[in-house]
Amino acid sequence: MKYSTIPAAQAVVMHCMASGIRHIVISPGSRNAPLVLGFTANPFFSCYSVVDERSAAFFALGMAQQLQEPVAAVCTSGSALLNYYPAVAEAFYSDIPLVLISADRPGYKIDRGDGQTIRQDRVFDRHIACSAHLKQDVTHATDTIEFLAPELLKTNEGIQFLQEEVEIHNNRELQNALATALQNLSPVHINVPFEEPLYGLTEIKETPVVDFKPVKKQEAPEDIS
Repeated sequence: MKYSTIPAAQAVVMHCMASGIRHIVISPGSRNAPLVLGFTANPFFSCYSVVDERSAAFFALGMAQQLQEPVAAVCTSGSALLNYYPAVAEAFYSDIPLVLISADRPGYKIDRGDGQTIRQDRVFDRHIACSAHLKQDVTHATDTIEFLAPELLKTNEGIQFLQEEVEIHNNRELQNALATALQNLSPVHINVPFEEPLYGLTEIKETPVVDFKPVKKQEAPEDIS
């Protein structure tokens, strides 16, 4: 099976497959290419292309409501993600398992004036059951990381040890988010940072994922105004 060469993208696709999420609504972009490549290359998934993110989210919402099962929507980075918000609010108050998966810039490019870059982590927090923010892989584009954010590579254990820590975190975040969508019938958000290059492919076998317990549906904080 073909997957992106980026481990985090591989993990997202594998976890969705393991959770039985078959329907993927994709809005085209560049930063989300690793996810698009993985989902569209796998015959397990039925992929739908909807250019406008607001329309895509409502398309996924209606499908999830009709099928009574989680449906994922995948978008690129920046303001594209904010167009999901009306459907997120609808899903939150209607108990519909909508899975929002957003590609993101690496953390060291946030608030630096980079195009289509916003603070995506936890952007839906008041209307979401679970927000999962994955860590950036350190075995992909290591030279770029070393140049732009060398502090991410500081360790006495080696790069591979750091990558294993990243993958443990990401697997836990993914399993928790998807289990929450499945068991609580709630919208969840998975944010995935990717560094370039974005279009590499590799052939790998599926690997098992570990079950984690989902969190309870998040209540919106009380208005103190």
